[in-house]
Parts: sequence; C-alpha cells; structure tokens
Amino acid sequence: MKSFLGKTVLITGVTSGIGKSLVSSLIAQGASVIGVARRQTELKQLEAEYDGKFTGVCADVSIQESWTNIVDLLPGLPDVVILNAGNCEYMEQGRVDADLVKRVFQVNFFANIYAAEALLKRYPKDSLFHWVVVSSSAYYFAMPRGEAYAASKAALSYFFESLQLSYAHAKFSMVHPGFVETPLTDKNDFEMPFKITSEKAANIIIKGIRNNKKQINFPFTFTLILKTLGILPACLRFYIGKRLVK
Repeated sequence: MKSFLGKTVLITGVTSGIGKSLVSSLIAQGASVIGVARRQTELKQLEAEYDGKFTGVCADVSIQESWTNIVDLLPGLPDVVILNAGNCEYMEQGRVDADLVKRVFQVNFFANIYAAEALLKRYPKDSLFHWVVVSSSAYYFAMPRGEAYAASKAALSYFFESLQLSYAHAKFSMVHPGFVETPLTDKNDFEMPFKITSEKAANIIIKGIRNNKKQINFPFTFTLILKTLGILPACLRFYIGKRLVK
C-alpha cells in the first residue's frame, strides 16, 4: 500500500497512546478512520476534531458479542484493520494471580481473536484487507513480573503468524514495539531504555504498513537486543533474567 488517500482504516484502542497517534497521522495522510474504544466522551471529541474523517464506535473489544455489533456498523470492507487495544498488569514477586492473568489475556489476546472471527465470517476469503496486529517486544525474552502481559503478547503473535499461513493472499503485519510513552507505560516504576513517543511509534507503524512489512519491530536496537537474548541457551537466559529480579 503506497498511499492511505481514500482508504478506510479500522483501529481499536484509539482514545490514548499509539492508537490516538495513529488516528492523527492516518487522517493527515488522507485516510478515513473508524475508531473503537470504550470511552464515549473521548470518541465524541475525536469526531469533532476530525469532522467527517473519524467515526467513533463505543464498544468493549474484550466482549465477544461486541464484535458482531462493530462489524455490523462497518460501511464496507476496510482497507486496513489495526488491532491495537491492549492492557498491562504485572505479577509481583511470583505470586500467581489467575484472575489477573485472565484480565490481561481477555484484552491482549481474546479480544483480537474475537475480531478475527467476526471479520472473517463477514468478508469472503478473496477480499481480505491488511491485518496489523500490535503485539510487543516482550514476546522475545522472558522478564520478571511479565508473566501475564508477555505471555498474552506471545500468544497473540503466534496465533496471527500461524493464521496468516491459511490466508496466503492477505497482508499481515505483526508489530513488536519496545517501550512507548503511553498511559500504560506511565505506570511503570522501572527504567525503560530506548523509550519513544507514541507519535514516533505511530509513524514507524504506518511506514511499515505502506511497505507491506510482515514484521514491524522498534526501536531497532532494543528489539535486536531482546531477540539476541531470546536465542541464548536456557541456562544463560535464566541467569540474565534472575539478575533483573529486584
């Protein structure tokens, strides 16, 4: 896709962070955006700001039935679908909390599975759009406190990397960001190396979509480090990971 001019883009999680920055950048490049989020007030503000170019859909993407309603509201086949909504909660000191894990998986994993099911039921296999799935660089290397968050993102990446094998004519872009300035990362109480703004993250993602990249990983140095750590022997990965435990 060389240009977004006249294209329709469906994005989840548009009222803050990367999603909000994607809305701004895509509309500036000529796209019309259908934005999904839970906050009605913020959606109305975006509709007022981008009059005629943004349509807000108030829905909880983690509820399966919501996706039937979302798809019913689409005016037609979108050119791009960006599954961006996400959540992060940490497990502290190895205390396993099944409810916490379920909450994180519901937003980070199952919400996107519901989206895939609803969209693939509605649109025929030969008229597929460009899937863009925002996962995380946490997928590459196990770190303390990340049991729920990283596991949900690893599951997300594996699912869509596997799914695309059955849709050879569709375009898929898996996004694995490092630390990005968002309301979620604002809650972090640890150093976040190579952190970038949500605006910069959005621009990198958009460039990757335009170039039909299957993997959009950033920042380059940070994700390269994690990928390298991830292929080390298990004993070395464990040693390095243990040193990160406070």
